[in-house]
Amino acid sequence: MKTFTRTLTLIAALIMLGKTTVAQTTATLVTVQDSIYTNTHWTCDKQYFLKGYVYVVNGITLTIDSGVIIKGDKNTKGSLIIERGAKIYANGSKYNPIVMTSNLAPGSRNYGDWGGLILCGKAPVNWNGNQSQVEGGPRSLYGGTNPNDNSGSLSYVRCEFAGVAFSPNNEINGITFCGVGNGTNVDHCQVSFSGDDSFEWFGGTVNSKYLIAFRGWDDDFDTDNGFSGLNQFGVGLRDPFAADQSGSKGFESDSYQAGTKNGLLGDTTGLTKCVFSNYTMIGPLVNPGSTAYDPQFVSGAHIRRGSAISIMNSVIAGYPAGVLVDESSASYGSTTRNMDQLGSAGDTISQIRNTIICGIPVNSPGNPTIKEMVYVKDGPRSLTPTNVEGDTITGTPFSPFPGPFDYFFSAGSGTVTVTKNHNKIYPTEQTGVRLQAPFTLLAPSFVPTSTSPICYNSTGLPAYVITHYSVCCAQSDHFANTNKYPFNPANPINLDTSNWFSNYNAPSFPPRFSSGRLKNPFFTKVNYVGAFSGTQTSSDNWMANWTNFDPNNANYSGVCTTSGIKQNFLESTYLQAFPNPAHESVTINFSLNDPAIASIELYNIYGQKLDVVDLQNAMPGLNSATINTKELPQGAYFIKLQVNGQSKTTKIIVAK
Repeated sequence: MKTFTRTLTLIAALIMLGKTTVAQTTATLVTVQDSIYTNTHWTCDKQYFLKGYVYVVNGITLTIDSGVIIKGDKNTKGSLIIERGAKIYANGSKYNPIVMTSNLAPGSRNYGDWGGLILCGKAPVNWNGNQSQVEGGPRSLYGGTNPNDNSGSLSYVRCEFAGVAFSPNNEINGITFCGVGNGTNVDHCQVSFSGDDSFEWFGGTVNSKYLIAFRGWDDDFDTDNGFSGLNQFGVGLRDPFAADQSGSKGFESDSYQAGTKNGLLGDTTGLTKCVFSNYTMIGPLVNPGSTAYDPQFVSGAHIRRGSAISIMNSVIAGYPAGVLVDESSASYGSTTRNMDQLGSAGDTISQIRNTIICGIPVNSPGNPTIKEMVYVKDGPRSLTPTNVEGDTITGTPFSPFPGPFDYFFSAGSGTVTVTKNHNKIYPTEQTGVRLQAPFTLLAPSFVPTSTSPICYNSTGLPAYVITHYSVCCAQSDHFANTNKYPFNPANPINLDTSNWFSNYNAPSFPPRFSSGRLKNPFFTKVNYVGAFSGTQTSSDNWMANWTNFDPNNANYSGVCTTSGIKQNFLESTYLQAFPNPAHESVTINFSLNDPAIASIELYNIYGQKLDVVDLQNAMPGLNSATINTKELPQGAYFIKLQVNGQSKTTKIIVAK
């Protein structure tokens, strides 16, 4: 690694516990280029400047403290690439996120100012030979045979103005995951103003929670090459006037291309079969009649080339089309077959379930508008199909579906239709889903309003229930909600209507986690669809404090201080139990900014301490400890990390 330093005197604004303190700080600007060959620690009293492709090589760990600012060089398209066998531990906090951004001055930053962040792992991909080289020019290879591979951790990270599209299918995205394994932790990441896709996965098994794609140029979440990870809680928000000539979508998903498995003869080993649950995807159309948007926008989701992606418990609003299912050419396995063919859990492999689509343009009279679900064959050709239901209404290749709507919902009268797959459409977002401010670019809010079907039930109680409470209890409005079905967003879903609805608790459009695609304990069984709860409390807004929706005008001249990072231990310390579910043993990985005396404690659900591992000399960076679970009964347990009088807890499942 080559580094060059110079000293700068800066005013650092430290945001800590909701208060701002200002300190005079002398910072060192460190220029990084070429390869990193030794374990390296980037601290918050410095800023780091990436020139060209910067590689963290096999066997090396890069640790980045909370609050660190990293800038990519525009002239050389500075990029940070974590190669196979290397690790990155970039763990920011709610009040001190790690920021990767443009090196240009406020007001002059733009799409593609630098390359981006690329993680390469050893997890399976569907390329022939089970490996490939990273797109966009880096030397790095990815792919392998280890689904549990660990490339480190990204937590509370912002990536801004990255992403370079050199040519079609030769691009660097905001954050790219190439064959990354599920031993890697990914949560609370925001990609803004990417010059290509915001997030893209090329195969791998990595899971994620709390992702934001903001005003990207091409796709928000692009999945390829057999990616099978689980993803929950995410947001995509588009700038109406920023779209790519290739056609911009919320989700774009492929399984096959030249050089990969082809999926023919019933082979499903190369399928992209990732799952996204509780996503809120907001497109460029504020209302169905909008004309003020780039015509190169396509759809909220484009499922093609044999993909078996599943989108569950989500909201797609304001796109020219909702879900575009693109039947494969004869060269690849069928896309539509994945929606009909049963998997090992007894469910279809690919599912669009319990999802709201709203605000789609009306192109012909009647309800639905004909474009919430569209099928085409061999590519959309014109970017957004306008003919009724796509190319083919009946027969091959769409059999057994007589048309897209037979899959998506059972047609009916009125403005709202619910399906056998529990999907729903509304003509507009404003009169249907009713989020607080989803189209507002500088200060968006995706939290449902108090009358949203996500967190309110507008269904009137049956007359016999009203009569019962009137007679038994002298109450004309027993649930204090004008005699509607009861729902308290603070309580779990309960669809039991017996005993005069005394136990019932559900909004008009409740989530469902009964699908086999959602059985993994990774998924949090929340009581709402979309990305946010309807409790109306600020604590439920997971975007608060660490995000930035105006990064072009952000002042990144300052640095944080080490004392500020120590105060945020509970948020900035990375803690992971793996594998989870565990069988014979579980490895606990955690990171520290400073040397400390630490301990790992194991508890059962009754609060009884079962085991403890004392670590007298835990060092800065990654630390690990192993706990034997072979003799434990199957069930849920808790791991507590104790460091210098503070603690952090995570849940594990022991499976036999």
